[in-house]
Amino acid sequence: MNANGVKTRVWDLPIRLFHGLIILLVGVQWWTGENLDEPVVAGGWDPFVLHVWSGCSILALVLFRIVWGFVGSTTARFGHFLKGPIAVVRYLGGLFSRGKTHPAGHNPVGGWSMVLMLGFLLGMPLVGLFAADADLMGAGPAGPLSDMIDEDLANDLAHWHGDAWEIFMIVFFIHIAAALFYLFVKRQNLIGAMITGRDTVQGAETLRFRPLWLALLILAVTGGAVGAALTWLA
Repeated sequence: MNANGVKTRVWDLPIRLFHGLIILLVGVQWWTGENLDEPVVAGGWDPFVLHVWSGCSILALVLFRIVWGFVGSTTARFGHFLKGPIAVVRYLGGLFSRGKTHPAGHNPVGGWSMVLMLGFLLGMPLVGLFAADADLMGAGPAGPLSDMIDEDLANDLAHWHGDAWEIFMIVFFIHIAAALFYLFVKRQNLIGAMITGRDTVQGAETLRFRPLWLALLILAVTGGAVGAALTWLA
């Protein structure tokens, strides 16, 4: 790690791909959620089926990210970026400073923001699997595991699913606004760093990067686990 403000590798490829895929899948979730009452849309896609598949994909990716947060590269690990309240308050105190360099990876506030988003992205697909909104769908499509629970509970979960989405959208756009704030106010291009994997950082911390094959193996396990669970339970 260069201590003189030179750009260096900060984010590994699995983390960068995770961010890109999550943004894409959140877009799919929004679009399909807006068209659930349409049986088939352009291109022959059933919005509800696509909604379920994209939701399950998000679930597999989030499970991967949780595991990678313990065994992955340095900047991906929860232990690297989750800081206590004193560190968070200290960081907020200098929020409007325009330092050209910063520690590698998530800052103390961004780290907790990321965990909050992961919580939503984990909870919403899990709830959606059991949800069945009688008001919206009638006797139509429902979550693939909704038959396992009481009908009233499934209906409640559907409403909780929708409410959680509304809250998540607020968190999501705050996340985007924060990235723009860092770009234009603090002069730190966090978006570019996540795309290229390289950033200008301070300090001489040694970052360790785990091999790509390990990330692929973990993703195969989490994806297979989600698919197997749905096949076995549905």
